[in-house]
Amino acid sequence: MRRMVAALLGTISLLGASPASAERGLASCHAEALKRYIGEAVEALERVRQSDVRYVCAGCAMTAEDNTGRLTVVYDRKTDRIARMGCY
Repeated sequence: MRRMVAALLGTISLLGASPASAERGLASCHAEALKRYIGEAVEALERVRQSDVRYVCAGCAMTAEDNTGRLTVVYDRKTDRIARMGCY
């Protein structure tokens, strides 16, 4: 449900954040250790980190607010696997 809401909210796409720049910024939302979840199913990360997380499907719109303290997880809608993550 959270992923559906995040995908429906907002009008701006992923703000051009590249996977490399997103990974460098994981310190600001205390998510450095979560890089290992890239490529894994979204549900695995949902069990580990339940607060200050926004789930957005790749290519879907999201809100334009910039919150470097929140982890944004971008996942593939077809496979439900995490494509990238960053603090934005």
